[in-house]
Amino acid sequence: MASPESATEQLASSLHRGLLGLFLGIVGLIALQLAGRLLVGEYLIGIIGVIVTLGTGYWILSLFIEGLQER
Repeated sequence: MASPESATEQLASSLHRGLLGLFLGIVGLIALQLAGRLLVGEYLIGIIGVIVTLGTGYWILSLFIEGLQER
């Protein structure tokens, strides 16, 4: 069983997840633009964009689930 966290620790953890989620969202949007390059024939950049987009989406989802479990 986890020890109860203080309000300051919970705030710090929540702030950390929020800032990391914001950063990952920005990276995901840029990667989504790179993934759009697949449509114009730039396959290497497009595939890298798809991989990064999927990775950031998974990471944001895991941050969301971690936040729900911490409540």
